[in-house]
Amino acid sequence: MDAKKLGKKIKLARVENDLTQAQLADAISAKQKSISNYENGIALPTLETLEKIVKQLNKSFAHFLDELQ
Repeated sequence: MDAKKLGKKIKLARVENDLTQAQLADAISAKQKSISNYENGIALPTLETLEKIVKQLNKSFAHFLDELQ
């Protein structure tokens, strides 16, 4: 999985939902720095964390994992 591509998708979905990194972090019980690291391709979220992000941002797993989108 390409961390940079996933990070861009997370950021776009977060912005579409009008959330800050801190708001998303609070909503999924994570740290703001973790969200920043995901969005910048520095780290990959665990599947459990990605599931929380998916639910919070009203997207599907396929949206984040499909390399063609």
